[in-house]
Amino acid sequence: MKYLSAFRLAFFLVAIAGSPALAEEPRASRAFYNTFSDAEEMTMGRSAAEDVEKTRPVLADAELTDDLNQVGQKMASASQRPQLEFQFQIVDSPSINAFSLPGGYVYVNRGLLEVVESEAELAGVLGHEVGHIVAFHSMNDVARQSWADRALSEAKKAGLTQDQQIQNLLEKYGGTALLFVNKKFSREEENEADLLGLYNTSRAGWDPNGLILFLNRLAHAGAGQDLYKMLLRNHPLPEDRVENLNSELKLSPPAKGLKKSSSAFRMMKDRLRMLPPPPPPRKQE
Repeated sequence: MKYLSAFRLAFFLVAIAGSPALAEEPRASRAFYNTFSDAEEMTMGRSAAEDVEKTRPVLADAELTDDLNQVGQKMASASQRPQLEFQFQIVDSPSINAFSLPGGYVYVNRGLLEVVESEAELAGVLGHEVGHIVAFHSMNDVARQSWADRALSEAKKAGLTQDQQIQNLLEKYGGTALLFVNKKFSREEENEADLLGLYNTSRAGWDPNGLILFLNRLAHAGAGQDLYKMLLRNHPLPEDRVENLNSELKLSPPAKGLKKSSSAFRMMKDRLRMLPPPPPPRKQE
């Protein structure tokens, strides 16, 4: 009997060892040194958004903006930080790029909207940018600098309003472009944003292979083409990201029947094609 029990235990251990590992969605958490509240983060994001829109023209097309928000808000609601007030805007620029600001501000260049070929691809890109916000990547970076905390503390002692505090903070650390728009995230942060986006996209009802398809096209297009330089400058090579995402999906296959595209997406693409050319950049992006 004793030997039979030992045999059963050995068989169980072998079976467990031979079973495929299960993937797991990263759990985003605020770094211990990040003492900014959600309210302070949203204030910083709002101030940064005002700076961004001084140099990057936001597309004044309510219908297209609404189309973008239809996808973006579903991604935000399915994320790990749905309490933030997410906003999604289109920058009237031909560059293929997207970026996020703290507190829920996401910007997608018109050039990227023209290149994505399905709603699932768009959802994947938005999921990645939402992932950066959810994981506190920008805010942890600001908080990591001890002098940032001192500057905010001194501003509070001086009796400045919260908006003035945040504006002083942005100026002291090099401005919005340096802190957020042109920030180069670490490979670990990019991978985390990809994985958060992958799971978020599935949870919101879209096929998570959309981001993989989009990145594959970037990889085959090559970094030498002008349209791709901005995206590749601030992100790891698409080939590396595709490999990581494919590995995750092998361990955690998505549900069947998830949405790939829609008639609303096709109408958005038609509307984009009817727009006049974007204006020349106000400053170098």
